[in-house]
Amino acid sequence: MKNIRNEKLIKALGQRVRLLRNEKKMTMLKLAELSGIDYRQLSYIELGQTDPGLSTLYAIAQGLDITLSFLMDSESLR
Repeated sequence: MKNIRNEKLIKALGQRVRLLRNEKKMTMLKLAELSGIDYRQLSYIELGQTDPGLSTLYAIAQGLDITLSFLMDSESLR
């Protein structure tokens, strides 16, 4: 079975979440609260240490007040 985990993509996604959060001048605690996810989980995502599911990404996008497609912009995740 082929391993489909893409470490480069996971790291880029974490960096994008952090960048967007910082652009909105939001702490990790605040984004976690607005997203309804655990602060530690958000930390792991931003550090590229976990591969978040679609529901988690949707929750983060809502917490950032952006669309999921904007969060997942392929140009930004290279």
